[in-house]
Amino acid sequence: MASHEFSSSVPERSSPQWQLEYEAALQETDHRTLFKQIEVAEAAILTRREVLVQSPDGLAERQQIKAALDQLRRLKKEALKFS
Repeated sequence: MASHEFSSSVPERSSPQWQLEYEAALQETDHRTLFKQIEVAEAAILTRREVLVQSPDGLAERQQIKAALDQLRRLKKEALKFS
């Protein structure tokens, strides 16, 4: 199976764990494991978002997190037929 056409807008650098999990979800090609990979990515993203709530200088990463969550929602809707 080909990789999903979803691409990341997360910059390349020393990536936090949430970004690694997010990238793994975007690259997952097996629909049988895609749902679980999306769940793992969402959990990592939400955990990181909670940490950033208490940080005054996390605006850029919070924006990346919002975009990543939006993209995961689209992936669930389009690839897994969630409504």
